[in-house]
Amino acid sequence: MVEQKATQEAYLEAYEEHADAIFRFVYFRTRNQEDASDIVQETFLRTWRYLVEGKEIDQLRAFLFRTARNILYDMTRQYTTRNTGSLDAFLEEGGEIAAQDEGSEYDPLDIARAMKLLGELEPPEYKEAVHLRFIEELGIGEMAQILGVSENVVSVRINRGIAKLRKLLPI
Repeated sequence: MVEQKATQEAYLEAYEEHADAIFRFVYFRTRNQEDASDIVQETFLRTWRYLVEGKEIDQLRAFLFRTARNILYDMTRQYTTRNTGSLDAFLEEGGEIAAQDEGSEYDPLDIARAMKLLGELEPPEYKEAVHLRFIEELGIGEMAQILGVSENVVSVRINRGIAKLRKLLPI
């Protein structure tokens, strides 16, 4: 009983600490607040079930991101199976740039341009790596665990993604 209470407290703490980051990660891909909220909820629900089964998680943050990423892939596969549309069409449904928080030092137009530029980055592996590194501020090790690749592969994707972004920048 004491162990279950400790697990519950750790889970609630993890929700408070990581839910916003998971939401941003998902929203960047779906561009739909309702879908992003549903995926975040499903991510934490699956994580809770995993913990209740008595399984242990070494790096909870990486586990949450990986779970959210898997749910996104599942939704994408279901969507493209039901529709003949592309993944781009799925990502373009709905979508709006979140309003700037009061007191923020960033210009929403600059953020919008940066997000648009990042959205144009190809291949998707580079886009995902750059997003995780610079928007979610994840470390290389965490990213490797989330993406299921080596740290070297993550570093290469980030470097190549940055190089491609430089080419996309208007002069």
